[in-house]
Formats: sequence, structure tokens, C-alpha cells
Amino acid sequence: MKHEHLLLPIFVVAVVWLTLGWRGTAPAPALTEWQQILAELRHECDPANPEADYSWTQSTMPTERKREAILQHCRRLGASLLPEVRAALADEKSDEERGMLTVIAAALGDADSRVPAAKAMTWSYYPALRISAAQTLRGLKDRELIPWFRMALKDDHFVVNGGCGLLREKFFPVRSLAETALRDLGVEPIDEETLLRRMRELKMSEFIKRIGREFPPRVLGR
Repeated sequence: MKHEHLLLPIFVVAVVWLTLGWRGTAPAPALTEWQQILAELRHECDPANPEADYSWTQSTMPTERKREAILQHCRRLGASLLPEVRAALADEKSDEERGMLTVIAAALGDADSRVPAAKAMTWSYYPALRISAAQTLRGLKDRELIPWFRMALKDDHFVVNGGCGLLREKFFPVRSLAETALRDLGVEPIDEETLLRRMRELKMSEFIKRIGREFPPRVLGR
């Protein structure tokens, strides 16, 4: 009987403790769809994430595929997502994450984000960001981006694609995307330096032809 008297208060205390403990560990609030997207994006931009460790000498690019999946998710949600993207941009300190958020804004139709995204495609330190920007901007078919695509034709970063053979070939993803974008716009895919040289050559050719018309050989021979 003595043991029974002792067990009853112990049981009551245990029930109260479990009840209070259960109440104190309320489930975490569910993330909104945008918060989930932002968490995935930050995971991909986190240098401590081994899956996002990008090397220009690997033949596969998993982080670009994952970033494109995030972009597609945002496109499905549509322009209504833009206020949340802008709010995230205003608070973001990481250059790579800011760049990716800018690319997302451009993908959602924010015209003011197109040139900043083009700058990321051309000058960013982060190769995965460059490729994501090039892929997104290509789909916009915006003729105002032609000069940026021309600059991107000189991007010198590459991946090595050896395939199943012994020959290891260099592949330049940003260059390839920029060239395709220019062709889609009906523009010859040449960089600005080559374009200027051709213009100078054309002007010189036209000048020589004009001189020939104004001063025929018989006149010049007198």
C-alpha cells in the first residue's frame, strides 16, 4: 500500500510535466511558398554547401539545374511574387544572392532588373550566377540587351566536357547562351570589338570606292 501511495503523486507529476512540455514545444509555423523558395536559393548560394561548390573543370553543373528549377518555380507563381522579391533584395547582403534575386525579378517581368541582371551575366565573380543570368535574359528576347550579349561573347570561363572519349573539350556556357540569344534576335553573333573593326573596314571600303568614282584612273593618270 505504501508503494501505491507513492506511485500516485509520481504519476500525477509526470502527466503534468509531459503536458506542460508538450505545450511548450509548439510546432514551428509553416513556411510560405516564397520563404521556401528563398531558403532553397540561399542554400544554393551558400559557399558552405558542398553541392553548390562550383568548379569550371567539371563536366556537370548541378547548381545551375537547381537554380533553373527555382526560377521556373518563380515563373509559375508569376509577377505577384515581385513585391516579396524586391523586399528580399532590399535586405540581402550577399552579392551572389542579390544577383540571383535580380535575375528572378527580371524573369518575372521587372524591366528595371534587366540591365542589372545583364551586368551580372557579364561581370559577376560567380560563374553559376553568370549562366543563370544568361539563360534568363536569353528568354526575354529584348533587343536592348544586344550590347550586353555581345560583351558576353568574350566570357572566358569554361567547363571541360570529355564525354566518353579521351579528348577533353572546353565548353563556354555563357558564350553559347549569348550567341544563341543574338541569333534569336536576328543579329550576327559577333563581339563589339569585331563589329567595330568591320565597320571601320566597311567605311574604308566605301571611301575607296567613292574615291574611285570621283577620280577615275584616267583622271588620276594625267
